[in-house]
Amino acid sequence: MNTVLTTANVAERKRFQFWQDAVCDTFVELDCQARGSAPFFGEITTTECDDLHFSTVNADGQIVKRTPTRIRRAREEVMLVSLQVRGVGVIAQDGREARLLPGDFACYDSTRPYTLNFDAGFEQLVLHMPRAAIVRRIGRTEVWTARRIEGTSPVGSLVLPFVQRTASIVSDIAPATASQLAETCLSLVTAALGEKLGEIVDGGSSARTALIFRAKAVVDSSLHDHELNTERVAQRVGISPRYLQDLFHAEGTTVSDWIWRRRLEKSRRDLADPLRANDSIAQIALACGFADLGHFSRRYKEAFGTSPRDDRAMLRNSPPRTPGDA
Repeated sequence: MNTVLTTANVAERKRFQFWQDAVCDTFVELDCQARGSAPFFGEITTTECDDLHFSTVNADGQIVKRTPTRIRRAREEVMLVSLQVRGVGVIAQDGREARLLPGDFACYDSTRPYTLNFDAGFEQLVLHMPRAAIVRRIGRTEVWTARRIEGTSPVGSLVLPFVQRTASIVSDIAPATASQLAETCLSLVTAALGEKLGEIVDGGSSARTALIFRAKAVVDSSLHDHELNTERVAQRVGISPRYLQDLFHAEGTTVSDWIWRRRLEKSRRDLADPLRANDSIAQIALACGFADLGHFSRRYKEAFGTSPRDDRAMLRNSPPRTPGDA
């Protein structure tokens, strides 16, 4: 179901305060300043899928700031990805600026100050999600924020059209399918960021971020390998096992724990996948790198609080949502 917040039916003198409240309710606590003195127009249409929200923002020119004061009062940590649809937007964070043209996108992190600047009317499609959802894909965010990912780059060109289409249908399809599409949206964003690695790696922490990014990509592409371990991942990344462990320890985990976590997450997606309805739980477990069904069942229940069989039944029986559902 879509939620629409618009100034269209609000008295002119109250419009910008309404807009300020709408922006804060949708995203995070922010300070907004209108660019001109004409009656302000702004509209946000939001749909949700699991923890990922898709918000289309159509508005007049403005400056939006995430200030230290707002951050200190925050109750949640959010990561945002702005995809430029119309007009020009400038995102500033961590000492960088990204000037976005239609088709481009950039990321920003609610845990540190940022500014969004729009000289004139614009449209953006904004993905917003718990910060942890993207951190586990890209690691520390400081390297990635306010980096323009061009809509003309090979992978970047795929992102906006796919996310737009997904946002338009996600509330009308079965939850399991919607979750898969949302996961693909984040995977495309991550892949486009990875495409930019060569430009931004300049040693030090940036190099470490690039290496762990590559290591996580190796893990995700090799989950079917029953013998996947620290040594194999390190060999494919081209670093020593000890250094690889150091990279993961810096993120509060281990290579082994990360492999099992991603295997469990993939197995849950596969159990809910209508296209795998005829596959047995054992087949899915095997394809995700679990050689022993009993071990898989124990790890699954520890992670999700229910057995694979019961979870599969619950995920499949979730009724598809229709436009009229509350």
